[in-house]
Parts: sequence; C-alpha cells; structure tokens
Amino acid sequence: MTETILIKLLSYLDTLPPLAILLFSKNRIVLRGLYVYHFLIIQLVLNGLASLLNELDWNNLSLYHANCILSFLSLSFFFRQVFNTPAMSRLIYTICILFTVFFFYNIYRWESVTVFNSNTFGVACFVFCCYSLYYYVRILRKPSVDNITKSGIFWFVTGIFSYYTVSFFIFLTYNKLTQEKTPLLMITWQVHNVVFLIMCIYFFIGIRCLHLQKK
Repeated sequence: MTETILIKLLSYLDTLPPLAILLFSKNRIVLRGLYVYHFLIIQLVLNGLASLLNELDWNNLSLYHANCILSFLSLSFFFRQVFNTPAMSRLIYTICILFTVFFFYNIYRWESVTVFNSNTFGVACFVFCCYSLYYYVRILRKPSVDNITKSGIFWFVTGIFSYYTVSFFIFLTYNKLTQEKTPLLMITWQVHNVVFLIMCIYFFIGIRCLHLQKK
C-alpha cells in the first residue's frame, strides 16, 4: 500500500511542483515578466493532462511532443532575456528555427503520436546545457558581482542546468529502454521526475530571491 502511494506520488512530481510554485509564489507579477513563468504553466497543463490520460489508459505521447517544442521555445526566450545582446538574440532565434524544423521532421521521419524516441528531447537538453554553461562563464568573468546566489536568474539557470544535464543521459538511453520494455524504464522516468522536482525547488529559491530584491 505504502509502495503504491509512493509510486503514485512520484508519477505526479512533474505536475504538483509547478502548481505549488504558481499558487504560492509571492512575486507572480515579476515572475510573469520571465519566460520561466510560461514554462511552469506549460509543465502544469501538459504534464497534468498527460497524467490524466495515463490514468485513463489513453495514449498521451502527443502531449509530450507538444511539451517538448513549447518548453524549448519558452526557455530559449528566457535565455534571450538573460543574455540580452543582439548577437545572442540572433543566435537563439536561429537555433529555435532549426530546432522547430528538426522537431517536425523528426515526427514525420521517426516518430508519431504513438512513438517516442526522445530525439528532440535529447537535442533540447544539449542546447540548454550549452546556454547554462555560457551563462556561468559570463558571471565568472565578472568578479565584481556581489553574492551571485542572491540572484534569481542564477537559481533559474541552475535549476535548468541540473534538470537538463541529468535528463540528457536519461533521454539518450530512453529509446533503447522502450524497445527492450525493461522494468528499468519506469525507474528511469521516476528519476526524471525527482530531478524535475529539484529544478522546481531551484526555481522557488530564484523566485524568493526576486521577491527579496524588490523589497
């Protein structure tokens, strides 16, 4: 009984944390100015619907496909806000266009609403890891910055980096695990949800920092 409850709780770790942040954040007005806010709404709505369809034993892979492209675009625009230079804006817009083309070609060529090979998720993970590392390089080049851990942006990027770094290795092997229909597949997805929770905790810290900065 306890094990069943734990498994059920783990399966909702990609839905409940975004809901908690959106409900209890004291700084929603400032948060709405960042694309992280849109990312959290996307996770809440699409992951929530995916969990509902899973409970009904209906196919929910189309929702994960939608989540992939919408999450990629929202976080790409977030990083555009963070870097805020014409050169990086052009680069990010270009990558968004290329990713969108690859996303639809991938669905046409390798995937469908009933097949999931995690190609686009893997590419998204790689891109966000690169953006995050570039952000860290930028702040390391500015030793005059006082206590970077008080920056909300720092915690947002750290959450994104933590989640997508681990997820990259998960999605790298996910297709193989799916084909083999191994019990390890469920454990792997539960690990994914735990890492998602950790990202949301970092987001909450970042929102709190934004709140303190506005006081």
